[in-house]
Amino acid sequence: MKEPSELYLPSGGWYCIRSKPRAEQIASFHLGEIEGVKAFLPQARRIRKSRSDKQNAQPLFPGYLFACFDPVENLRAVNYCQGVSYVVKCQQKAVKVPDIIICELQSIGKEGILDIVDLPHSIGDDVRIVSGIFSGGEGKIVRLAPARERIKVLFEILGRETEVEISEEDIDFPSSNPMTATN
Repeated sequence: MKEPSELYLPSGGWYCIRSKPRAEQIASFHLGEIEGVKAFLPQARRIRKSRSDKQNAQPLFPGYLFACFDPVENLRAVNYCQGVSYVVKCQQKAVKVPDIIICELQSIGKEGILDIVDLPHSIGDDVRIVSGIFSGGEGKIVRLAPARERIKVLFEILGRETEVEISEEDIDFPSSNPMTATN
């Protein structure tokens, strides 16, 4: 957690930037190269209890990042920066993001990366398959085999309920992401 003195506070203001598809990292890098512009790309990384402990960090807000700059001096340079689609505007005016929001996002973790720990499965959990032959399918866990890192999922296939054994890596795990938690 960053100390308040370490947080970057803007001189011009923070603005929301729409990146080109899957170009958030590129936009962040090139924005940082412009004099008088500071880029910030909040990210999230899922931590799994499996062979591949951590996944690569992904943008917390896919397609968006933030930049601190003076719009009078740098709006054109930011708008035409490599990886940037446009600066988010309302009625032809760049929308300023409140400083407190940026401070909160900067304090979420080391280098602006939020680590999200996956919760273990339990029998009866609803799951979604994210890869493999059953990709996109949904089912219910009926049996766990933790030593082999596999689970049995009850699917409806051709109108019949069928048990299928699937690798845990092919399942979308329930997550402790505080942004999706409900009380």
